[in-house]
Amino acid sequence: MEAMDMRVSDLLPRHLDGFESHLRESHPEFSRTPYARIADVVWVLRRLGEKEHGLSPSMIRRLSYTSTGPVGSYYPRDAYSPHIVNQLRASARADVDDAVRRLTLQGPALLAQGRDPRRAGWDSDANVLWEIRHRDGQFTRQMLAQAVGDQHANAHTPGRLAPLLYPTSRDVFALLLLFCLESGMELEAARELTSDCLKNPNRGYVQIEYLKRRRHGQEWNVIRVRDGSPNSPGGLIRLALRLTSSVREATGAPALWQFRTKDGPLSAGLSPGTASKMARNFVSVHQLTDEGRPVDLRLSRLRKTYKAAVYKTTGGKMSAFVQGHSPDIAAAHYADIPSLRRLHEQAVADGLQDALADAQAPTILTPEEEEAFRQPPSNGTESPGPADPELPQFLTGESDLWLSSCRSFFDSPFGTKGKPCPVSFFACLGCSNAVITRGKLPAILSFLNHIESERTKTPAEEWAARFGRARQQILELIIPRFSEDDVLHARAVAESEASLIFLPQSMLGGH
Repeated sequence: MEAMDMRVSDLLPRHLDGFESHLRESHPEFSRTPYARIADVVWVLRRLGEKEHGLSPSMIRRLSYTSTGPVGSYYPRDAYSPHIVNQLRASARADVDDAVRRLTLQGPALLAQGRDPRRAGWDSDANVLWEIRHRDGQFTRQMLAQAVGDQHANAHTPGRLAPLLYPTSRDVFALLLLFCLESGMELEAARELTSDCLKNPNRGYVQIEYLKRRRHGQEWNVIRVRDGSPNSPGGLIRLALRLTSSVREATGAPALWQFRTKDGPLSAGLSPGTASKMARNFVSVHQLTDEGRPVDLRLSRLRKTYKAAVYKTTGGKMSAFVQGHSPDIAAAHYADIPSLRRLHEQAVADGLQDALADAQAPTILTPEEEEAFRQPPSNGTESPGPADPELPQFLTGESDLWLSSCRSFFDSPFGTKGKPCPVSFFACLGCSNAVITRGKLPAILSFLNHIESERTKTPAEEWAARFGRARQQILELIIPRFSEDDVLHARAVAESEASLIFLPQSMLGGH
């Protein structure tokens, strides 16, 4: 490949794809070396993109996946569906509720009854729990068996009793899962939260200080979240602080997510491997399914799930969506995902519909605007009406049709330029060539009466196809622009002049 000098801003997707093709051509068919090298390059470029080093939008989109090749290909993670999220929330909340009852009610109540088993005996759950507490949780079945024998050890096993005083990995995982779903914090940052992470509570909100190691030079960050309720991010952190306080007291470590392992040792934090194992156990215990198969619970997808929910709630408002990222990164990594595709397609369809509606809307002049156009500008000032120099000619009646004036009868948006307008007269109500003034209100209201009378004579589907759109335009677009008095006077004229329904013979071929 020919060497050349390039800036980061010059990089395009074809450069990255070409480099990958070169790597694959230089290595055996099933070698993972090309993928490993391209993954390193993509990682570096993603970091540059987060620091806004001028990568083009097309390059940002390309960096949402690692490889275009078959070996080790990676595609953007998608958000979980609402059905799966509801399962996750309900199951995690059930685990948290159980933990709260055990650790704040049942455990302390039983512990209060306990005494030193060396004097009061080992044949009591309360006394064994007393021993567990006085050894900071470091009391196992083997230790109990040495003191009382296997038979009594099986009856009052520390493995069953310790969860009354110390949170289990299942308790901690449920809290972590709920927190990630409610806050959207990156998993690697959430795992490393410390017991002093809450800062500056104020009016139902609190800041959470967290460490994002891959943001080199700006590792420490703060996120503002809701606080107070047990389901809020701040409330979940406070609950975690309360439930893990016994373990933190014993270990002296600042980590938030601490728990007692099944075999007795106290864990002072969550490693990636431990969190992944907890996720698999969580799915198994709660029998969570997705279309008949066990849910593939990947904690790295929780942030995208949160972001997708925010995106839908705000209708794609980027200012609420880009928290923690540049707009390009947020759009490429969190908005451009399969679960949001339907929302994007609907937004495009709605935009096209709005554009079509604007293009078909007539110009409606209120009496005030009409009067402004009839008055010539004075002292060099512009007319206060709509800025359209062609409108005054439509106020003389020379271009009048039945329901409106027409800018150009031979340049219709519904037909061919130079030929007469080919559509029915009431298409004027949805035509950009039409100019509607107060003087046209009697004819329009008369036509509305005709539409309503036809409802009783025509099958509903046929009536809707012929008159539904015109009726909607009259009621929602035209009449609201005029005052109540204008409409009242026009209705009186419409009801008294039968000739308003008459169409001149010259207009029967077009309008």
